[in-house]
Amino acid sequence: MSQTETAPSTFEPSIDQTTAPKKNLGDIFALAVGTTTTMWATAYLCRIPGALVPSPAILVLMLLILVGGGVVGGWRTARGPRAGLYSGLIVGLLNLMILGSLGHDLSNDQRIIHYYCISLPLSVIICGGLGFLGALIGSRLNPERRQRIYPIGAFPLVTTLATLWLIMAGGMVTGMNAGLSVPDWPDTFHYGMFLFPLAHMTGGVFFEHTHRLFGCLVGLVTLIQAVYIWRHENRRWVRWLSVTALVMVIIQGMMGGLRVTGHFTLATARHDMDPSSTLAVVHGIFGQMFFAVLVALAAACSRAWQSGLVQKARPSAKVGVMAAWALVGMLLIQLTLGSILRHEGKILALHITGAIIVLILSVFCGARAWGANPDQPILQRIGIALITMVFLQVMLGVSAVIALGGQGPLRHPDMAQAIVTTTHQVGGAVLLAIAVLLAVWTMRLEKPLETQSA
Repeated sequence: MSQTETAPSTFEPSIDQTTAPKKNLGDIFALAVGTTTTMWATAYLCRIPGALVPSPAILVLMLLILVGGGVVGGWRTARGPRAGLYSGLIVGLLNLMILGSLGHDLSNDQRIIHYYCISLPLSVIICGGLGFLGALIGSRLNPERRQRIYPIGAFPLVTTLATLWLIMAGGMVTGMNAGLSVPDWPDTFHYGMFLFPLAHMTGGVFFEHTHRLFGCLVGLVTLIQAVYIWRHENRRWVRWLSVTALVMVIIQGMMGGLRVTGHFTLATARHDMDPSSTLAVVHGIFGQMFFAVLVALAAACSRAWQSGLVQKARPSAKVGVMAAWALVGMLLIQLTLGSILRHEGKILALHITGAIIVLILSVFCGARAWGANPDQPILQRIGIALITMVFLQVMLGVSAVIALGGQGPLRHPDMAQAIVTTTHQVGGAVLLAIAVLLAVWTMRLEKPLETQSA
């Protein structure tokens, strides 16, 4: 039998695709991380400077999201109400990173005791209970208890989406020129990072501190993900890719802190710090590289990748792979130029030149994936998405230049300007994600014609 008739053994599914083994909690982690990220993102939008959403309304939204996460668990997994309970308990634990912010001051012993002895258990119990309630509702939509979430694929996908939100939060820090609004690290104005009062999160401090919190969430989730994949994934390269992502997020967090302090120190006074604009640029582009690794990991862990799809012989397979990776490399260069432009206000002409090259490469790669693979719908969809996204990104880039008046970063940008430039930055991350998907899926689904056996 020829190679075109059987899928390579390395692409065989590593776990059962229709049921969720009791010891495989990938679907639970995916639900928990997705619910937590949705809660934090909603709170971010409701508390962003200028928003007028009252606190009681935000609380109601948080509770509804918890119930909603449970509904998804009961509806999309074979676990029934337990899915909502388990994921809700994990959400309660993850939310401990922001729960301390709800107090006005946790610097005295009485409030700290109250936090650890009352608030923490209540968070876990309430989140677990609401998740269970939602799953009771959702399980009615799934009476056969069918598993519709692929555990080992869902977890990396949700981690990748959480990281995309982190990139957005980081973009708003730069867009609002708030990068040094918090003078110390890892503390925040002498408070522990997780105990800084919500009432003090105003102006630039809001953008800087919430970015740190999102970073902590993504870092913790990436650690859990690496342990999970190491235990449940048989492919060695996928396991090491998850470890690579973990190492990268640790380095990224350290660079984010050193961007503020300039060196390792526990000092809190500004005169003891040596902020680094160079590290700010490196921190920005390294975050995009970390995101690209997560995208590749999510693709490799997906149900489609492991479903036995057959490689097809293509005369231009080598060209397709090289062009796709060339696009990834060019996008990383372009994102580097964009990071320098956003922080330093230089090289606008060079950034525009890079955009033209990216546009040409993207159209070529997208058109090839679309036209050369009539029997590979995955590559066709990626090709269409690439062409669509690159033209959208060009329009976002033009909007960003107009918003800034053709200049670099403004000393006192307004919210509208920050949103436009950050949307352009996030668009670059999405374009990078599509390019990475094209590269890895081209390698997965195409092979050179000359390797076809008789």
